[in-house]
Amino acid sequence: MLHAAALYYFREVARVGSIRKAASALNVAASALNRQILNLEADLGTALFDRVPGGMRLTVAGDLLLRHVTDTLHDFDRLRVAIDDLKAARTGHVAVAAVDSLLVDFLPRAIHRFRADFPAVTYTVMAVQPPEVASLVASGEIDLGFTFVGKVPGSLHFMAEISAPIGVVMRADHPLASRMVIEFDEVARYPILTQSGPLPRGADVDEAFGTFKNQLRPTIQSNSIQMLKLAIMLNMGLAFFTRLGFLHEIEQGDLAWRPLASAAINTLRLGLLVSPHRDLSPAAQQLARRLSEDLHKFAAI
Repeated sequence: MLHAAALYYFREVARVGSIRKAASALNVAASALNRQILNLEADLGTALFDRVPGGMRLTVAGDLLLRHVTDTLHDFDRLRVAIDDLKAARTGHVAVAAVDSLLVDFLPRAIHRFRADFPAVTYTVMAVQPPEVASLVASGEIDLGFTFVGKVPGSLHFMAEISAPIGVVMRADHPLASRMVIEFDEVARYPILTQSGPLPRGADVDEAFGTFKNQLRPTIQSNSIQMLKLAIMLNMGLAFFTRLGFLHEIEQGDLAWRPLASAAINTLRLGLLVSPHRDLSPAAQQLARRLSEDLHKFAAI
């Protein structure tokens, strides 16, 4: 088995071409370093250096080992940095802002999984309207933001994004649940539950959806997605949301989500917004990586 110390010694001898110079650079005895090289050659059953009057010159086998050592030690250094980051992320505070549908299911579960590895991290999690997320990230009031993908200031970028169309959420036994795609006129025959506030950025690309929604006379309008979720469960009507606020109920077979028959509304995407010009704390960096992974896992479902 090749030990890390032996690999470092071998690499330094190959770099300077001399046992004596390598020992001086590494601050070890030349005899100890030479013994490590001889042990390596014995383990591999071949000479790694030609001993020449000018010093040490790599053999063909030595050159092959040097390539391996370079890659191995580079990967090891990267691993050590990653482990140091993990240690630094054990404590800290992370502020997150998101569209409220993510606070119902996706984010609580993601943070719960994250806490298993980072139990001392604390959080501020805020539900905000989609257009407000970018300004909060840009100002530094929050570390990470979830919002619908659209034009954002040049100082920000989406670290990860997934398709997140607005569709129809209803009880699993609702008559429209048997449809694969739902037309606007089909929805209009049933009681409608709507969320107050502006449409997400990007939804305005679908004029047909905007016009249709403005013509509706909802049975219930609320700024609470939890209120609307229970109303749907009680069969009081259907509503327009992405799937992200209803993952558990859909998985359990209590609710159904179906896309609308309007191409533009199905192009909506949701992303994790960060500021690359601001240094995130180690805890925020680790959470951002985990949330990106969670988004991509959800997209694969």
